Amino acid sequence: MSTQHIRLEDLLGATGRSFESAQEELGLDEGMQTRLMFEDAEFEIKVQGLGMDAKNRLVFTPVNLSSLSGTGITAEAVSTIRVHYVASRPDPAWESSPEKSRDEVVSEAAGRKDIQRLGDILGELSYQAKYQPDTKAWTVRVADNKDRTVRLLLINDKKT
Repeated sequence: MSTQHIRLEDLLGATGRSFESAQEELGLDEGMQTRLMFEDAEFEIKVQGLGMDAKNRLVFTPVNLSSLSGTGITAEAVSTIRVHYVASRPDPAWESSPEKSRDEVVSEAAGRKDIQRLGDILGELSYQAKYQPDTKAWTVRVADNKDRTVRLLLINDKKT
C-alpha cells in the first residue's frame, strides 16, 4: 500500500483547474465564454485506505501499479471515487455589472433627437431601462402617456 495520502479537496481543486486550463487552450475568439464549452466531464480514481485527517477532511491513498503487484490486494479492498463535473451558466448579475447607471441610460435615450420629436408629437413619454449582461447593453422601452410602446432602443453600456 502506498504511504502517500491525498486530500479529496486538493484533487478536486487541481482537476477543476485542469479543466479550466484545457478550455482556455481551445483558442476561442475574444468574448466567448470558455466555461460553457465543456458540458460535462468525469473522472474516476481507484483508491484504498479511505479515511479522515486531523481536520476531518477526507483523505485516501490512490491505488498504483506497484501497490497491486505482489501484495495480494483484493478487489474488495479497493474503492472507487467518481467525480462528475457539470457546466452551468453563472448568474448574469454576478458575471458583470453595468458601467452606466439606469438614470444615465434614460437620459441618453431622452436626449436623442428622434425621441425628443416623438415627445413633441405625443406629449410626455415614459422610459423603462433594463440592463442585458449577456450583450453588455441596455434595452430601453419608450412609451407614450397611454403606455403604448413607441420605441425600443438598444444602448451600448460602454461609457465614452
